[in-house]
Amino acid sequence: MKASRTNLARALLGLGMAALAGPVAAQTPAAKPAGPPAAAPAPAAPISPEPSSTTASFGDWTLRCQRIADAGKTVRICEVAQVLQAQGQQVPIAQIALGRLANGEPVRVTAVMPVSISFPSSVQIAMGEKDAKPLELPWRRCLPTGCFAETAPGDDVLKQWRKASEPGRILFRDAAGRDLALPLSARGLDQALDALAKERL
Repeated sequence: MKASRTNLARALLGLGMAALAGPVAAQTPAAKPAGPPAAAPAPAAPISPEPSSTTASFGDWTLRCQRIADAGKTVRICEVAQVLQAQGQQVPIAQIALGRLANGEPVRVTAVMPVSISFPSSVQIAMGEKDAKPLELPWRRCLPTGCFAETAPGDDVLKQWRKASEPGRILFRDAAGRDLALPLSARGLDQALDALAKERL
């Protein structure tokens, strides 16, 4: 949901007040006093020759980069991600992303899962059918848009994921206590991570 609950409540409140005040306002129109002249609009910020965001597809993985303002300077953040959707639906079920918070830092993997989960539990990612030891991602926080789990997989895990030729899976426990698995494609992950390694923040 793009609008927050607060903004939605304000919008609904505004519609209700307008509906109640409509008949009264029609009966007693009031003239507005003349005020000071409107100030000239502020000049538009200069447009950078660099794109604010870019995407590139590698199989079932997407490299996403975005420039954001942080403490008066522009920072470039990149990640490779895969969005999991049910057939015929546009709302994502889950999302997996790999990226760095800063140059020189290790790659971290983040899972965004549905809010209907059980505690205590964790998210596990197994890449390939032969992955006998799935990577465990501890839960970090839950928001109205989803619950986030995160960890640093390490170079050995990333090497194993790069070599995977079979689909993987995301394992988690829902609010009813059921252990569920979502399919995770490995197609294009190797190429996407190569492209990510060439990006600089």
